[in-house]
Amino acid sequence: MKIFQLPQRLPALSNWLKLFYLLSWLHMLWLTSAYMELGVSHLALTPGTLFHVSAWLLYSALYTSPLLLLGWPLARLAKTAKTAALLASVLCLLLVLVDSLIYSLYRFHINGFVLNLVLTPGGISSLGGDTSTYVSAALLVGRVVAIQAVLLAISLWLAASKPSHTLKLRHGALAALVLFLVQGSVYGISDIQKNGAVLDSATVYPFFQVVRFRSLARHFGYSAQARTDLSAEVDTTRLNYPHATVTFAPVPRPPNIVLLVVESLRWDQLTPEIMPNSWAFARKADHFSRHYSSGNGTREALFGMFYGLYGSYWQNFLTAQRSPLLMDRIQQLGYQLDIRTSARFTYPELDKTLFANVPVASLQETDQNLAPWQRDQLNTGELVEFLDQRKTDKPFFSFFFLESTHAGYSFPADSAIRTPYLPELDYANISLEELGAHRSELINRYSNAAHWVDRQLGRIYRTLEHQNLLENTIVIVTGDHGEEFLEHGAWGHNSSFVRQQTQVPLVISMPGQPAAAIDRLTSHMDIATTLLQVLGAENDQRDYSQGRNIFDGSPRPYITLGDWHSIAVLTDTLKYRIPYLNGGINWSPTDSGDNPLAADVAARAVAQNRDLIIDAMANCTLFSHLPKASVHIASNP
Repeated sequence: MKIFQLPQRLPALSNWLKLFYLLSWLHMLWLTSAYMELGVSHLALTPGTLFHVSAWLLYSALYTSPLLLLGWPLARLAKTAKTAALLASVLCLLLVLVDSLIYSLYRFHINGFVLNLVLTPGGISSLGGDTSTYVSAALLVGRVVAIQAVLLAISLWLAASKPSHTLKLRHGALAALVLFLVQGSVYGISDIQKNGAVLDSATVYPFFQVVRFRSLARHFGYSAQARTDLSAEVDTTRLNYPHATVTFAPVPRPPNIVLLVVESLRWDQLTPEIMPNSWAFARKADHFSRHYSSGNGTREALFGMFYGLYGSYWQNFLTAQRSPLLMDRIQQLGYQLDIRTSARFTYPELDKTLFANVPVASLQETDQNLAPWQRDQLNTGELVEFLDQRKTDKPFFSFFFLESTHAGYSFPADSAIRTPYLPELDYANISLEELGAHRSELINRYSNAAHWVDRQLGRIYRTLEHQNLLENTIVIVTGDHGEEFLEHGAWGHNSSFVRQQTQVPLVISMPGQPAAAIDRLTSHMDIATTLLQVLGAENDQRDYSQGRNIFDGSPRPYITLGDWHSIAVLTDTLKYRIPYLNGGINWSPTDSGDNPLAADVAARAVAQNRDLIIDAMANCTLFSHLPKASVHIASNP
């Protein structure tokens, strides 16, 4: 039947569709102007300006192109074509709008991390948005749909009223080719000359394609300037954890373990004013003042804390649903378990990693319809109840993840200690400019949330003291990672390894360990190592961990920080971030205090620390079945 036969060739592109594409491209230019503004501080005839103007025009056109790809094949079905073109344009614009918001705040684009956030149960709710956020988001979508509907109507009217004035597709293709050549040439030359003004800002554009001329330049006798970049190809798909069977010595009286982790709590919140209960508790325990998370996000942070390994292993341990040796040992010793969170165990997927072998009945969540401060209060009460009713003839392990300090920083109004504070966070209308204008109010809100958390922690400290449990209980109080408030141009976490996103407080009350203020570099990866040794692990710690005993005061050359696609090596003089996914980008080295280094100083610092950097990268596959030599590390010429 002819009705099922495909046309021999696609119909000519309708003039209304060309006009609609052109007008939608202008709308896209408006939305993507933020990308260009991030790369161009002032208009001047410089390589940076030339690159960004041409890239902005080109990539905005590419981001709008799906409406042509959908509209063209459906051109013979007039109603369907118009509807498809409208929906495609709206989807393109919304994706770019959301991406520009994410990038402006966190300096990364929509990626696997963001998709996981959206698709994993509990991900969206973890953001802490309230009703106003959803209302604003709906208004934002409505605005884009309304604008596109008007543009479609204009396109149809122009096509009908001036049918003789047709747009030539080849003219647009030629313009796109010119723009591609301009931005590609500028980038390629900048790559040879190592022009950071272009190289360091090019990735503001989603799906940016790198163009390099190094081989061609060498052919003509021009040598590219030296680069200090290191990169690695890492495959951790086959686990080798631990390296060898770990043997444990008998532990006649296993200590109780209480692990209290506060979401996004950075080190400078542990003060007598903001967290008086924890400050007083720290005076009677070991307070580590240079302690770093193992990452800038909850996954890598808790992974390092429980496994003692780099966050680069997270995905493969998740796929294998391999529990940490620490939890295996705790369960082997018959500990009573009280494991609770004010967030969700499904986001991040703690139920399939940290607690993969823990019965679901032992994983306690609270009503997600409650505000985070209410969840923390309720969980604290239930933890205190567990301590009162536990079996006294068996040790217990208690893990509690508190959520109030996650954005948007939740607390009851009558507990505020700092005013004025930002009344709410509207994610749909948020921007760095808006946050910058109210930065002090935002920080006050965060500190009020930390104070509320401390009130809950105080209830736990008092219960432990009243029951004389501290004589045989290890109590650990820390944050999963930190939180940045525009100190380095970003807000929140997950975007960089600056101190504000990665340094956290750490207080450990260890039976038999004298109280002390400890000012040396320590890592979340040390926590699992220390606890395993307390629980009788006899092997060399390198068999099962990349941390060390946290009370080991011997010199430490470096620690590592991780996120979903890179690690950073932190020494006393250098912080160097390296991608471990193919196609990743390198970041400019800084000193340990996050201050930028001049190109010559950075080159010397990387050269001086090269062995440490290579060792850190090789460790990315240390717990896989791949031999160490299979890690490819290259210095780009």
